[in-house]
Amino acid sequence: PLRLKAAAWPVRGRTEGASAPDFGMAAAAPVDPISIPTALGAREVLDVGVSVLNLQKIENPQASLHQCASRYGAQAIRSIFEKLEQKDAVATFEELNLSDNNIGDDGAEWLMKGLTGRTTSGVQVGKNLKVLLMPRARMGSAGMKAMGGLIGASDSLENVILSSNICDAAGVEGEFCSGLAKNRSIKSLCLAACRLGDRGASLLADGPLRTHPALEHVSLQYNRLGASAAKSLAGMLAANSALRFLDLSGNSIGPEGALALVGGLKKNKGRLQRLSVSQNEILLAGAKAFCQHFTSPDGKSLVYLDLRHNGVPYPGMVQLRKELGRPMDGPEAEGWMMLFDGRQLLLNR
Repeated sequence: PLRLKAAAWPVRGRTEGASAPDFGMAAAAPVDPISIPTALGAREVLDVGVSVLNLQKIENPQASLHQCASRYGAQAIRSIFEKLEQKDAVATFEELNLSDNNIGDDGAEWLMKGLTGRTTSGVQVGKNLKVLLMPRARMGSAGMKAMGGLIGASDSLENVILSSNICDAAGVEGEFCSGLAKNRSIKSLCLAACRLGDRGASLLADGPLRTHPALEHVSLQYNRLGASAAKSLAGMLAANSALRFLDLSGNSIGPEGALALVGGLKKNKGRLQRLSVSQNEILLAGAKAFCQHFTSPDGKSLVYLDLRHNGVPYPGMVQLRKELGRPMDGPEAEGWMMLFDGRQLLLNR
């Protein structure tokens, strides 16, 4: 039979005729594999022994968000924690990504019960969880209330994203606000596009946001907030000592709400460092009030202020830029970001 001589590899230290090297790498064995059901009727092996448990399966460029959403659901969440309960084990993951999955209210309830449950030795199952990512998880008010129970029972959560779960004001009423009030660990909370409205924002501002000791970043973008919500948030700013970044982009607080917020900033004593009120219809009167505060001694602590897309007419822009010392015909006439010793003021029509 014909015998082929092994090819020589031009690698230092390798003798001629040596066998070709194996460039393949064996896949890492799962640390703690479990079998869970998918919404499509199949089963998958999932490794729950990792530090980051990511169920947002969109790595494949051909995968759509719809395919991602229909892959895992409430039953998958239930199975994960039933398996952990059978093993009497603590969840090792520090980050849980359920973005774009059809978790729903039932899945949120299972998640809350699973993470707040305890082993036979009394250790909380979710004691390691620091980051919870659940935007677009199709939760309603009941699911958001379950998240409030989870937040209230956690000593480890630091970053929670619950955006784009349409829960209305009812979602943050009661259990959510009381849970957030009990919590002492969360540093960043995103509730963008949850349709909270003035009442929902007021429930948060008049309640847990006033006194939370660790919360540094709050996002309430695109929540249909008006002047009433802005007044409640202004009262919160006057009392809060921890918040550093408040994002109110994409609402409708108007000039009245802008003036109320400026009043809250003055009473905040410089603790808030970043504020976005872009796309809020504050017009020239609101933009002028914010600009005057930004350049005043009371506003020196603001390192970032976003006033873009607020319906300021061109003559008003000329006026504001002149008052700010950045005239429209000056060297910074082009562009909407102005720098004041490293501090950023974003302003356009």
